[in-house]
Amino acid sequence: MNQPAPKQVFLGFPTDSPAGRSIISGREVAPDFPREWFEFVDPDDPERIFSIDLTWVESTWSCRFGTSQCLGIDESNQAVGCCIHGAYIADDEDRDTVYNAVAQMPPKYWQLRPAETDAFFKAADPTWLEPWLEWDEEVDEALEPETDDEDAGPHIKTKVVDGACIFANRPGHPTGPGCALHQWAMAEGRNIVGSKPEVCWQVPFSREDEWQERSDGQEILRTTIGEYDRRQWGGGGEDFDWWCTGAPECHTPNGGTLEPIWKSMKDELTALIGETAYGVVAKHCETRAELPREAKATHPAADQASNL
Repeated sequence: MNQPAPKQVFLGFPTDSPAGRSIISGREVAPDFPREWFEFVDPDDPERIFSIDLTWVESTWSCRFGTSQCLGIDESNQAVGCCIHGAYIADDEDRDTVYNAVAQMPPKYWQLRPAETDAFFKAADPTWLEPWLEWDEEVDEALEPETDDEDAGPHIKTKVVDGACIFANRPGHPTGPGCALHQWAMAEGRNIVGSKPEVCWQVPFSREDEWQERSDGQEILRTTIGEYDRRQWGGGGEDFDWWCTGAPECHTPNGGTLEPIWKSMKDELTALIGETAYGVVAKHCETRAELPREAKATHPAADQASNL
């Protein structure tokens, strides 16, 4: 008598891909599961609607970069976490943020500080490209889809040195492995927002802005805040050896604390949606905290973490 075939589980990615293998091994959960959304009109702008992924902001994820719980998106270079590509600079304001951070950050925090950094600041020559930046002709489609914009072209990003971002400290550095800018901000009580590139403090939040026309012809701006999972990277997302937002170990207590994201990443969420809107989200989540766990669509990685 033949044994019944095992039930096939939909992973969302090919089973032989790095993503599929990581999910099958139990290092992370599959990306498709029930989610709850909270939608409200921006109190500061009646033509804008926020859609907030409650399943994500109420989860207990926290970044483990620089710890043994961070397995890295490239298993051959785990120590640099998700910083193997360098950070794309969003705009002039973002570029100025990094410039000012480097100017203020003591060299002791930065293992790979370019030797010409001091000379760059002394020269104050606006035609020089910052020694920590480089031009990138090839921009991943996940970062910038195909466009007919005549201004589209090479982008500026942080340099990649020995397979990772120039700001990623490696094991053996006195301040330990991890982002130099992040370590400096934490050590000196600075806000992460405004201390590192925009893309770096936003992840793992996903933000999408889309103008939508209602049936009555009225246009509204919908801002969706959710989880920056593998799919947010486009087709390349399945090539990462591991991704942290779905990893149960990243939803366990970190340093003795276990807080939902809407609390632990208050500054980042506020920067994304504004103080007034954050107040609406916080009040809603505080009320929901009284609900029994089974009454909410909880993140499966957080559910598994409770059993670790």
